[in-house]
Amino acid sequence: MSYVYTELWTEQKIFNLADELVGKKLGELDKSGWLKKKKDKGSIGNMIQSDFFGIPANSIKGADFKHHNIELKVTPILKNKKAGYSSKERLVLGMINYMKDYQIPFEKSIVNKKAGNMLLIFYLHEENKPVEEFKIIKTSRFSLNKVDEPQVRLDYQSIVDRIYQGKAHEISERQQKIMGACTKGQGKGKDFVKQQFSDKKAKSRAYSYKVGYMSAYFRNLATPEEVEHIFIPPKRSFLETVTGVLEKYIGKTDEEIKFELKKETKGKSELFNLIGSMFGITGNLNHTQEFLTEGYVIKTVRNRLDKNDNQDMSFPNIDFTEIANDEFEESTWYGLFAETKYILTVWDEYEKGKNKFCGYTIWVPNDEIILKASELFYHIKNMLKKDSITVEIDKEKGNNGRWVDNLPGRKADYPPFQIRPKGSGKSIFVKLPNGLIIKKKGLYINKEYIRRIVAL
Repeated sequence: MSYVYTELWTEQKIFNLADELVGKKLGELDKSGWLKKKKDKGSIGNMIQSDFFGIPANSIKGADFKHHNIELKVTPILKNKKAGYSSKERLVLGMINYMKDYQIPFEKSIVNKKAGNMLLIFYLHEENKPVEEFKIIKTSRFSLNKVDEPQVRLDYQSIVDRIYQGKAHEISERQQKIMGACTKGQGKGKDFVKQQFSDKKAKSRAYSYKVGYMSAYFRNLATPEEVEHIFIPPKRSFLETVTGVLEKYIGKTDEEIKFELKKETKGKSELFNLIGSMFGITGNLNHTQEFLTEGYVIKTVRNRLDKNDNQDMSFPNIDFTEIANDEFEESTWYGLFAETKYILTVWDEYEKGKNKFCGYTIWVPNDEIILKASELFYHIKNMLKKDSITVEIDKEKGNNGRWVDNLPGRKADYPPFQIRPKGSGKSIFVKLPNGLIIKKKGLYINKEYIRRIVAL
């Protein structure tokens, strides 16, 4: 079904028709070949705008539903079997104007104007699947929670204050909490623009709701019954609360902590789950409302008796579909290292299988790390584009044969990152966008780098 938007429509009709999209595959909606040209989020948005709502796709600034001042935004969602839903990327609201925005109060800002005038269409991005197979899973009118509005105001003010001070070139996404100033440009040397009160050019940036905030927003929208909270006492900040809880257990063994909390945790993630128990959480601590909104993630670092058993730090699997179709600044990798702050908890193995909680380190990935992640991302992207990834298989070795590919897999290639095979059983293989079968890959940070951070 497709429609032709007119001024005779009501606002309610727009949102009612949007609900018809739920359950549809993107490939089913593509009547004009948008996904054959390009498979990124921009093409998906243009496709829905033109092929479903009958609004010509163009680059004219202003609301997509011009008669109702409503903007259409499509945004990808991820789903983890254990952790539930999360946002794949931030939600961009509009470009920051370094020449004018310092004069615009929050009430008249683009951020506030879009607080209740966006139609959000969420589609499920599935790892290493064709974009045409992605399904739309939810639609909603975005409404900024009144509880969050004061913080968004502060975030906006922190941006415009720096513009007024002639420090637009010093703006960083880490300076804001919910609504950030994300990097966004055209590439090819065109990412730096003039600012009003300084001769220094500033990186082109956009106002956006951060990945963590959008994750919390969608979880409250789709699965409110699964949302867990940590208790933050009055007049205490998130970080004061979290560090205060952790410090109570420093020097205690895992057995002592289990006894004290009357909790039993086992398995590969037992120490991480034990930390969740410290906060009274039964699910994934990193997916509580507060951790998502604040942009913090807890990870465990074990100092094992046998130093050869110390492990690199793992991150999500390599999603070749994402790398092939998205730019780095719109990828999950960008969110992991440009928007996320880490609390690294350190555990010392004093006997085989027994651990003592030694403390924690707060780690904020620096620009050098982000640059190196970007270089690795674009190396893989270039290989996909040139169709230059090759695989050699020695079927005589192992249960599934010995698979060797030419992706950058050495620790020395893009330190501190490395990529290597990950997965077991039926989940050991994935298909590249060109159809080539390859062993599933995971992203890691070298253990030597992490151990230096936590002073081991």
